[in-house]
Amino acid sequence: MLKLLAFNASPRKADGTTDVLVDRFIEGAGEAGAEIEKHYVVDLDINGCLGCFGCWWKTPGRCVQRDDMDWILPGINESDILVLGTPIYSRNTTHYLQRLVERTFLNTLPEMYIEDGTTRHPRRTKRMPRIVLAATCGFPDLVNFDIVRGLYPVALHILLPASQILLDDEGREYLSDFLDAVRLAGGTMARGEEISGSLRERLIFDYPEKNKKLIVERHNLYLTGI
Repeated sequence: MLKLLAFNASPRKADGTTDVLVDRFIEGAGEAGAEIEKHYVVDLDINGCLGCFGCWWKTPGRCVQRDDMDWILPGINESDILVLGTPIYSRNTTHYLQRLVERTFLNTLPEMYIEDGTTRHPRRTKRMPRIVLAATCGFPDLVNFDIVRGLYPVALHILLPASQILLDDEGREYLSDFLDAVRLAGGTMARGEEISGSLRERLIFDYPEKNKKLIVERHNLYLTGI
């Protein structure tokens, strides 16, 4: 049985649209028999990295700080699929997710090597989960995910701009194929199968220009009624 560990880094937790994507993915994975564990990062005690390199030299593989990363890190290292959910704020991930990811630094070794023209650190552990990034934003343009795509280049990307349309029945119906694809991807990964190119395309939603304009118009019209 594959283990799936999910972290939703939205401060809105279950009230946000990011949670819709995370839940749809883990729903598919659960149906395929995966063991599921999910957490809201805002509820966890996670300090930022101190940059002290103690996990390299003083206590190799162990951070000098004591917080919830003491049990989160072993969970990440033992998982087969790691799902990271975040809304995009100012074109970047939330600081909740950034703190969590910073603290996985101790999974690397201090040596350097060059692979495919890029310098890297070797991993301390050979086992590494397959990463899924589920991100949402308010603007209807995919350019808002450029930074997060660069931060997680090897992850399976699930990207939904203008995710606020999930909050009404018409919007959910319009996104039905996208949501079905998210669920299908969860089941596919939980069975240990590769995600096809066609399915990857369905996981990144791109609005036609006319629909972007409609989203903007409706948003601005909503503001006049506040």
